[in-house]
Amino acid sequence: MKKGIALLLAILMCLSLTACGGTGEQSSGQDSSGEDTAAPDYPTTNISCIIPYGAGGTMDQLSRALFQSLSEDALPSNVNFVVENVAGGGGLVGTEQGLTRAADGYTIVGVNGDLIINRAIGATDIVLQEDFTPIVCLQDEPYCLIGPADGDCSTLEGFINKLSSGDNAVTVAITGLGSPGGLATIALSNAFGCQIRTVTYDSSNDCALAVVTGECDATFINVSGVAGQIEAGTLKLLAVTSAEESDSLPGTPSLAQTYPEECGDMDLRSVCFLGIRSDADPAIIEWLHNTLNEGVASETYAELTESQMMTPKVWDIEGMTQYCEEAYNYYVGLLAE
Repeated sequence: MKKGIALLLAILMCLSLTACGGTGEQSSGQDSSGEDTAAPDYPTTNISCIIPYGAGGTMDQLSRALFQSLSEDALPSNVNFVVENVAGGGGLVGTEQGLTRAADGYTIVGVNGDLIINRAIGATDIVLQEDFTPIVCLQDEPYCLIGPADGDCSTLEGFINKLSSGDNAVTVAITGLGSPGGLATIALSNAFGCQIRTVTYDSSNDCALAVVTGECDATFINVSGVAGQIEAGTLKLLAVTSAEESDSLPGTPSLAQTYPEECGDMDLRSVCFLGIRSDADPAIIEWLHNTLNEGVASETYAELTESQMMTPKVWDIEGMTQYCEEAYNYYVGLLAE
């Protein structure tokens, strides 16, 4: 009898060990076929998104629209993207703060063309495509030449004719010589061989107001910031600064295509990414890239950003990285002329 009990216990112990071995194999991420099926152990807590500008700006609105567009099963329960607005220094304060956070995947940062320009003018040593890995494109649209509702500069032809008539014949509102509008003004001045008088304002909204009141003849601005005024007829959209016409603004001429001899190399775009420290885990980078791009491709994101007069763009990491390098080289060449 004792031998029978001992034999039974031995059998039960063997079965128990076999079961434990099976559980161990499955927890290693493989099923019976040997294929990897384990989900990454990320994220387990909220992911901070530093937006280096104040609440209500374009980058802030687009990032919140993207997070709102994610499907219900995109994140584990009780895990969210949390926006932190860290303004100051033309975006540099929040960007630098993002680089001081741990590269653990729980901090992403809004980065845009302003950061590339700041490097080109020597205001920062941060190299967007090296210090960060762009993981998703929030916006890729041209800047726009905006003119008044009537008068000499209410058409592209009228503005160029006035510009070409002599130095300082036109006045353009900008937010600084190192701003996109400032660079666009330099590009036009170089292209047509005439000096352009500029007046610096605190914000893009102030620039638009200066055109409405007649203080300035035109401004270069992201169209999303003046969409309401264009629809109301108080401002006119004259041209885009990209190499080609924009799908989002059909019928609006491109300066590069309209004046190929003078502006053939012009390609100034309002590009906005979310990025992560480049030394983060590649698997986390890939997960964020895939997850957030699903949001960009959703109907919800298209609907939420419709008022911004933009077309959502799914962009791979290689393409975003290449753009950053090309844009930097273009800006440096422009400033050197």
